[in-house]
Amino acid sequence: MKVKTTEPGYLAKQKSKGKTYLFIKKTYREGKKVRSKSLYSFGAMPEALERLYWIRDHPERFPRKLEEKGFTLAHIYKWVLAIEVRQKENGAPFDVYI
Repeated sequence: MKVKTTEPGYLAKQKSKGKTYLFIKKTYREGKKVRSKSLYSFGAMPEALERLYWIRDHPERFPRKLEEKGFTLAHIYKWVLAIEVRQKENGAPFDVYI
C-alpha cells in the first residue's frame, strides 16, 4: 500500500517582466476553490539559484523562516536537483531558463 506524505510546500516559478522568479508555495482549499500562498521567495534567476547553492553550502545559516515552515536541507538539495536537471521529482518539466 502506497502512503502519501504531505510536503510543507513546493518549488514554483513565476515569470514577470521578462524575469523568472523562484518561490516556495503551499496549495490549499477554500471551499471548492484551490488557492496557493507564497511562503518564501528566492528572487529572480540566476541569483535565486546562487542563493540555493549558498544555503546548501552553509547549512548552519539555514533561513529560520524556512525552518519554521518545516523545510530542511534535504528540500534544498531536491530543489537544486530539479533546477539542474530541469525536471521535478514527479517527472514534470521544470525549466527556469526559458
